[in-house]
Amino acid sequence: MDEIRKDFLFITNGEISFLQRSLKELLEMAEFSTDKCNIDMSELGKREKLGTINIVDAELLIENSSSRVLLCDQCIEQGTILVLIGDADKISALSTLVTPSIIGAAFLRPINNKEVVKKLSEIMESIRKKGLRKKILIVDDSPVFLRTASEWLEDTYSVSICPSATAAFHMIEVFSPDLILLDYEMPVCDGAQFLKMLHSETVSYDIPVMFLTSRGDAATVKEVLELKPQGYLLKSQPKEKILEALDEYFIKEKMK
Repeated sequence: MDEIRKDFLFITNGEISFLQRSLKELLEMAEFSTDKCNIDMSELGKREKLGTINIVDAELLIENSSSRVLLCDQCIEQGTILVLIGDADKISALSTLVTPSIIGAAFLRPINNKEVVKKLSEIMESIRKKGLRKKILIVDDSPVFLRTASEWLEDTYSVSICPSATAAFHMIEVFSPDLILLDYEMPVCDGAQFLKMLHSETVSYDIPVMFLTSRGDAATVKEVLELKPQGYLLKSQPKEKILEALDEYFIKEKMK
């Protein structure tokens, strides 16, 4: 039986701390569901679903690099976020080690538990509202573009990111996107190969795809359009143009 996703998951080093226990009790009083999970690799690896919001001490992530990578990958795959608690220097150090888009908030010690719970409640409400939004999966091998595009789209859409086409099929199962923005030029498995696999008899996902490309010459455009995607976007376009193209696509789909 699949695990039921909890609202809040506390990532611990075995025993839940006094601070975490206090937050857990306050969140449960506010009628949120909670759970805890050891940062140990084996326990994290066995867990099918993280929390919608995962609360962890920044120092714990720094000290457990392998578990940090696994946890961050799980957050990206499952579309969940981390909330960090810790000293300013530890949280600052993590900014270069963790994908910024998965950090929902950071609280510096000493913290006011009631204020933290209030902020967490606001974040949860925002997440629930975003659940009504169209879901876009961005598949691109450029970390810089993934971060930029995610920041551009997250105010309007529910966004998840994936760094390779080969890993995207698992993301599709987890995230169930309404649209895939797919980099046309990727190593190992490029956009054309991915699209063919997506629509093959063995996979048969009927998910709309728009290509992302850095080349707008006539030959490339012709090559892209021959694959019959829902459209293509130039990476060099400004934010406003990309958002406009996506809005137009979803409006047309709604009118069908």
